[in-house]
Amino acid sequence: MTRLAAYYGAVFLSAFLLFQVQPMAAKGLLPLFGGSYLVWGVCMVFFQAALLLGYLYAHAAQRRLGVKRYALWHWLLLAAPVLCFPFRFDAVAAGATPSGALTPAVLRLLLAAVGLPFFALSTTSLVLQRWLAVSDLPQARNPYVLYSASNLGSMLALLTYPLIVEPLLDLRAQGYAWWGGYALLALLHAFCRPRKHSSAERGARNAEGKSGQVPEQASRSALRVPRSTFAVCFLLSAAASAVLLAVTNVLTFDIASAPFLWVLPLSVYLGAFVLGFKRQAWFPRWVAAGLGWVVPLGILLYLTSQLRLAPPVAVSVSLHLAVLFVVCMNCVAGLVRLRPALDERLTAYYVAIAAGGLAGSALVGWMIPPVSSSLVEYPLSLLLACGAMQFRLPVADRGSRGAGPGGGGSGHGAAQSASGIRHPAFLPLPALVAAASLTLLPWLCATLAGGRAEPRLVLLVSGLPLALILRAAARSRAATVLTLAAATLALTRTEDIASGVHTVARLRNFYGVYRVFDKDGLRYLQHGTTQHGRQYLAGPERDTPLAYFHPTTPAAGVLRSDAFGRRDIGMIGLGTGALAAYAGRGQTFTVFELDPDNLPLARRHFTYLNIAERRGAALSFVFGDGRVGLQSQPDGRFDLLIIDAFNSGSIPVHLLTVEALGECLRVLGADGLLLVHISNKALDLEPVVAANAAAAGVSVLFQTNAGDVHPDAEATYWAALSRDGAVIERLASELGWRRPDPRARLPRPWTDRYCNVLGALRWGR
Repeated sequence: MTRLAAYYGAVFLSAFLLFQVQPMAAKGLLPLFGGSYLVWGVCMVFFQAALLLGYLYAHAAQRRLGVKRYALWHWLLLAAPVLCFPFRFDAVAAGATPSGALTPAVLRLLLAAVGLPFFALSTTSLVLQRWLAVSDLPQARNPYVLYSASNLGSMLALLTYPLIVEPLLDLRAQGYAWWGGYALLALLHAFCRPRKHSSAERGARNAEGKSGQVPEQASRSALRVPRSTFAVCFLLSAAASAVLLAVTNVLTFDIASAPFLWVLPLSVYLGAFVLGFKRQAWFPRWVAAGLGWVVPLGILLYLTSQLRLAPPVAVSVSLHLAVLFVVCMNCVAGLVRLRPALDERLTAYYVAIAAGGLAGSALVGWMIPPVSSSLVEYPLSLLLACGAMQFRLPVADRGSRGAGPGGGGSGHGAAQSASGIRHPAFLPLPALVAAASLTLLPWLCATLAGGRAEPRLVLLVSGLPLALILRAAARSRAATVLTLAAATLALTRTEDIASGVHTVARLRNFYGVYRVFDKDGLRYLQHGTTQHGRQYLAGPERDTPLAYFHPTTPAAGVLRSDAFGRRDIGMIGLGTGALAAYAGRGQTFTVFELDPDNLPLARRHFTYLNIAERRGAALSFVFGDGRVGLQSQPDGRFDLLIIDAFNSGSIPVHLLTVEALGECLRVLGADGLLLVHISNKALDLEPVVAANAAAAGVSVLFQTNAGDVHPDAEATYWAALSRDGAVIERLASELGWRRPDPRARLPRPWTDRYCNVLGALRWGR
């Protein structure tokens, strides 16, 4: 094995193991915390923070001790993770409790389970790049090529985990395979040890003998890279990370909270770093020019979401990923152009990138949600990216290592020519026109249409001028930033103006985006882009549940039927509380609700819960993840259990696994009935539920009102599962529920270790 191959192999394997242990750790903690969305979100910020700490350690230690002296300490650091062998996720989780604040609990468990191995791996890439830079190999002049290999390893780890590792190996086997890879990584380090001192260190030794002191400040002043360079690196990295999480939020919010839809955007993000930092950077002119096109595209996609005009899943995913790729490639081009040539500044450069990545993730993941009432991070992240590129990028002292991508150090600045709008007085003009197109034009459409405009018409008359304005403003960085800022503010009002509705309440928290509004004598609850219920404000129909829970819908038919009289009812997911309105005297209705903020909305703005209490039903509420909440319930408590848990249009996948089904069956009586709401615009869940029912050995039926939808109802799809054959027969004979097609080929059952969201996607809708 050549020494260079050992460098590439070690860096690649280190990154691969780093990104394999992340989903392993999160999956190991899922049984304790239930909700995969929150666990994965906290894990992402934890790992980015740990990566930054590893970079800071590698930077400070090598700067203080020198490359060769630090190498001995690095061997000790590589040996330390053996204390965690083998991974004991179950043991760590068993000693914890899910009560209290979720974020600190997850952080503590991650630190105990994988903190030491992750920290050791996070230092490897920087250490090996520095070792290569002071080696006698010809590639020492450009150690940044190892960063490309590192990102390639990360990307392949993300892609192979859900497609290969997770389906084939259980968590215990995954752990042993991981430790085998770690042993190989330690072996590769033996071929990469530094062989000589850097020129700076040799100069220090000649000047200071063996005292170990650093060179004097005056002799080092010429070797400094301007701080502004690292500041711009920080901003570019933060922008790329922010766009990554913003796109991820949009995809997972309306499709599914599943690791697969986290992997796709993250793979695109890492792919940009692979292409930018390889030996011959890949950055064609069309990618630079494409920035002026994908920014308007991203804003149009956000406008489409605001107007609830969902394109087919395949189209939506492809367009969002295209926006992410072009923006990230332009940010990476700026980072590549700013690479310092000085070996001792290499680690500081990566610290700036890691710090920016953490800041971008924290901004989108933790800071924006509590203070906004929509997915405004999407246009804001595009604004941040354009703002970061607004700074004139100083080319760092690169010696003879060559220019950045595109030759001559042109980088991404070539596409963002400052020509076009030159005079400062004209800079606000595109911003004013953009704001007008998103407010005045929708108002005009609504006025001419009698108070409410067709969403497609609004998209045409507002979106087309907006796209043209943004495209024209792209010739000036400052004009683009101002126009995006104005459009972001105006977009928050576009839907209200176009639809002529009166917004009663807006709320966003870490669980989603709520909006309560009145229109045509009806009050609506909207979660994300999906309507979660409505109610008449007055009149004889005020006490009648509507939409998915109208008396003509399948779930309402079961609750209203005398043949299925149930005394003790449980329900996962509150919404407006419409199903509780069917309960009466002598019945108890226990609601398991993830989001505590949902209850005040249902109490204050809808009357369904009051109707149930007025009829004599006893209501109680258990807050937290529904699956975790069921664990505190005794065996056989409920006669009927209803799962109606949605996050916008997405389904909490952890509630649809065989293990989750087993927990539901445990709390049901021998003749108990489980109803599962499977309506979804992006996922075909009927085959999944049928496969899970077969794996659990229970009978399943399906029903829909889609063929004859009442004007006050919505088309809705439900599944019913029971261990009692007599209950299933009554559902089929008296209420017309149908059995699954025995000839249909069922997918592999979903479990806590395997969920094939890709196979369930409705790509054409």
